[in-house]
Amino acid sequence: MKNALLLTLVAITPAMACKGNADRSSDTAGAARAAVTITSPTEGATTGKDVTVTLRSEGVTIAKTDGKKVEGVGHHHLFLDTAPTPDNTPIPPTTSTIVHLGTGDSTFTFKGLPAGPHRIIAVIGYGDHSPMPGRRDSVDFTVKP
Repeated sequence: MKNALLLTLVAITPAMACKGNADRSSDTAGAARAAVTITSPTEGATTGKDVTVTLRSEGVTIAKTDGKKVEGVGHHHLFLDTAPTPDNTPIPPTTSTIVHLGTGDSTFTFKGLPAGPHRIIAVIGYGDHSPMPGRRDSVDFTVKP
């Protein structure tokens, strides 16, 4: 009887563990894996006045803006020399220091930046322009005179 109970527990436990992991992965692990990385310019780079920013994303689908919030789908936003909006605040419309890449692109060129130090912060936002929490990267660089 003891052996039968032990065999039953051994058979049930892995199935229960897999079900629990599958439920968690669909709810939070996918969101936790999403990330944005600025691949260019690199940290500490010296650039010309026109600076092309290149982005790489992982764990998220980058797509054209459709105005809807869909988990796991978003687009890039760039903040130049300005603080990004908090996680629960919609990202404002495009300005000279905030750029929406709502077409699904992963590159953008800032033209005619003044000489001196600059910082770019990349944020992935949903289609409704609300930021995805924790999916940010930043790079400090200098535009040469």
